[in-house]
Amino acid sequence: MSAVVLPVPHAAPQVLVLTLRTLRDRWRSTFGWGLGLVLIGIMQLAVYPSVASSSEGMQAFVDQWPDALKEAFGLDAYTTGAGFLNAEMFSMMIPLVLIAIATTAAAAATAGEEERGTADLLLSLPVSRNRVMAAKVLAGGIAVVLVAGATWLTIAVGAPFVDLEIAAGDLAAGILMTTLLALFFGAVTLLIGAATGKRTVALGVGVGLALAAFLLNALAPLADWLEPWQDASPFRWALGNEPLLNGVDVAMAGLLLGLSIVLLVIAAIAYRRHDIGGR
Repeated sequence: MSAVVLPVPHAAPQVLVLTLRTLRDRWRSTFGWGLGLVLIGIMQLAVYPSVASSSEGMQAFVDQWPDALKEAFGLDAYTTGAGFLNAEMFSMMIPLVLIAIATTAAAAATAGEEERGTADLLLSLPVSRNRVMAAKVLAGGIAVVLVAGATWLTIAVGAPFVDLEIAAGDLAAGILMTTLLALFFGAVTLLIGAATGKRTVALGVGVGLALAAFLLNALAPLADWLEPWQDASPFRWALGNEPLLNGVDVAMAGLLLGLSIVLLVIAAIAYRRHDIGGR
């Protein structure tokens, strides 16, 4: 009597089901981060008319600051629409929120399942680790893109109501570069989680490196000994060209995307080799 061979589900439906399940499990977190960033965007837009109305005095005050301080805090052309958004949202708030979404999702992707004791159950199903990894990466990326897209839409729709002039393409460039920055640190976190199986370690390393990179980029203009190292900061890669003013830096966008893909490939290899039962 011949053995019965059970059909193996196709990759795409499996990845889709796991992606939807992950998005469902994390929708409250994603919605909370997105709502917070949208509300911050609305508040900043509400403040802009008062900044624009006192533009001469405000710009004269900013011009008295040392060039290093203006560079560190993104205060060049502060009273213009792009300069205001760059200083108030794109230099810190939006990148750090998107990084928080990416790193928390990445830390929970494999290491979180392992710490909760659900990894054995998940992997006992006829699904490969590669497909689990693909679904987790896709879900995390979708969450980041959704929040980034909501932020872009809020600013793009609200800007005309407060006479804040910024081209939709330049705004999209800023969102794209900050999204790529967040995905890069998400990939770093995913690699640590896949290799160690420890969510807190992965999150600590990912967030720690992101904060270190942010501080390096922000403080380098203020300290001569740090300045040579500024170009090593991923924040510099993403925001050094001031995408709100100059559009997408294709080379730096390619660097962030390429490194993220390399890190994801290494993470997938580490996850395949990691002994979950050995913890």
